[in-house]
Amino acid sequence: MTTIYLINNGLTMNNLNFSDNESLVNRREKRILSIEGEEESRKLAKDPDLQKVNVIYASNYVMSIGTAKYLANDLELPLNIRDELGERIIGNLGDKKIRVVNEMQENDFNYKLNGGESLNEVKRRMMRFIFKVLENDKDKCIAMFTHNVAITSFLTEYCTEGFNLDNRLILNYNDEAIVDGTWDGIRVIELVFDNKNLVKITRKK
Repeated sequence: MTTIYLINNGLTMNNLNFSDNESLVNRREKRILSIEGEEESRKLAKDPDLQKVNVIYASNYVMSIGTAKYLANDLELPLNIRDELGERIIGNLGDKKIRVVNEMQENDFNYKLNGGESLNEVKRRMMRFIFKVLENDKDKCIAMFTHNVAITSFLTEYCTEGFNLDNRLILNYNDEAIVDGTWDGIRVIELVFDNKNLVKITRKK
């Protein structure tokens, strides 16, 4: 059996002022953890479930690396950076708000802005990477530090979809809420695979 923990930390600083010529992609990649985000990442590294991890991957976003570094340090493991685990590329927003784009994409997985990714494209990117990991790291325990939309997109392969009262996408697996439309802290979702066949999904945090 191979166990994968998908981990997201949404506790980032919101008062960063970038120069006007900084692209949206760069701004999102450079977001750093808030003080609370750092503290919660340090606590997460002590989580009993994660003490059996023997492979660690993180996206190339600063927030993911910043979250993963504590576990990598405590377990004395290398931190493998992979851009395949990056967040969805939004594209050219124009006069649209990110929240509006989120809702449009959650209602149409093929919708995307110019220069951006659809949720189905993110899903395929995540699936290619995770299936490659299932081949290369078979029967290991793996922590993947990635992002909320990337995780949600991937999980649509295995979960039933619905919407909450705020019209945000929710995902259920065996009648358990795995994604509830909120990503206001650290989220840890455990997946267990037998070879490449999913055995179970559990929301741990």
